[in-house]
Amino acid sequence: MRKPIQHLFLRITVLLLTAVLLLTLAGCSPSLKIEGSPASKDNVTVTLEKATAVKKSDPDRYEYAFSGIIENNSDEGVMKVVYSLSLRDKNGEEFRAFSGVYDGEDTAIPPHSKVEFSLDGARWGAQDVPASVAVGVSSVSTETQLPPVRLPQPGDYLYLALNDEKLANIKEKPPVEFSFYVDQGGYGRTATFRTGPLLDRAVELFCNIRVGEETGEYVTDNYNWIGFVWEDGTESSVSLNLKNLEYSAHNMPHIYALKDLDEFWNYASDYLIEVQ
Repeated sequence: MRKPIQHLFLRITVLLLTAVLLLTLAGCSPSLKIEGSPASKDNVTVTLEKATAVKKSDPDRYEYAFSGIIENNSDEGVMKVVYSLSLRDKNGEEFRAFSGVYDGEDTAIPPHSKVEFSLDGARWGAQDVPASVAVGVSSVSTETQLPPVRLPQPGDYLYLALNDEKLANIKEKPPVEFSFYVDQGGYGRTATFRTGPLLDRAVELFCNIRVGEETGEYVTDNYNWIGFVWEDGTESSVSLNLKNLEYSAHNMPHIYALKDLDEFWNYASDYLIEVQ
């Protein structure tokens, strides 16, 4: 009666070893040696706590993941930290370097506080097997140097959500020119309203548009915008990716769905003419 049990144990052992081997061949998150951590500059310390490089099925390609802590040791809030990561082979030779960015945008890292950071899913080719990563701090921006911005929030009216004083006052002081531009796959068309009831209606419908949830949806070759020229000659604009709001804070892009856009879009589309 023992032989069947022994055979069962043997088969289980073989299956487990096979699974381990397959995971190893597929890439099972081998850790990289971390050098130069923690790294400091301008009263900010970056500590890289975890770094992995997973070999993917396509030749000479790895998927990297990094995570750690950013500590603000100063008496002022910190808005943005650019840190550097240097990938090295087994001989300590650098074969790739790049920067990571932590940007609070609307919320600073408070004085003498810590935040976590992570960078996952980054893929790069490598002729040499990655063995270690060295960390550094490239630049630090405080609240004084880079003030916080208010990001659009779901439910906001679009004209009030973009940190533009003239746009926020559009109902009291409307623009002297209002443009709607659509560029789909390089085919550009524009509608321009300058005076009278057509301009008034365009402004009215624009003011009904609300901001929805932030989305990762991004469509290439659909770069649309709404433009305004004010009485003093200054200009404002709203960038659209297809029919979503494309908003940049500290050079970091955000995409938001828009509510109640269709009535404005359909109205303005009736006046589109091809860009010459």
